[in-house]
Amino acid sequence: MSQDYAHVYSSDSVAAAALEMQHAGATEALVLRDDIQVGIVTERDILYKVVAAGLNPTSVKVHEIMSSPVETLDESSNVGDAIAKMSKLGIRRLGVTRNGRIVGMVTQKAMVSGNVRQSVPLPELAPSAGFACPYCGAKMKSKEDLSKHIDHSHLGGPGLLQGDLSKW
Repeated sequence: MSQDYAHVYSSDSVAAAALEMQHAGATEALVLRDDIQVGIVTERDILYKVVAAGLNPTSVKVHEIMSSPVETLDESSNVGDAIAKMSKLGIRRLGVTRNGRIVGMVTQKAMVSGNVRQSVPLPELAPSAGFACPYCGAKMKSKEDLSKHIDHSHLGGPGLLQGDLSKW
């Protein structure tokens, strides 16, 4: 999980949110209203809902483009649970909670690319009868084949993994 996400207010402009995300080095921001987490806004939201729509990011407010509620899972969950939930809901990130409060974010990209500060082994990706895709359950003969499959079938690859196991 990463704790490098921004916080913005629902009444902030999208332009201000983008600057806060840039400052935090984050691809998402939790949206607050009266210091209560009410949603999430992502780079994709900004790009598709504002820029591609030809809207002015200084006049569009975060609450107009945010997703709500923030989908979450408890910090005691395993990686397979996170991947399954993201796949089922068609999302790329989840809030990680402790005692009902978001304490971090986990993203699809970070899980498969290894770009996380806190990492855990992924034993559920390599069952003894071969290698099962955590997204669709397809069986692969090797880790390399699984990596390429995830790239092409689930991440819109090629690109992220490209069969490179060092990125796991």
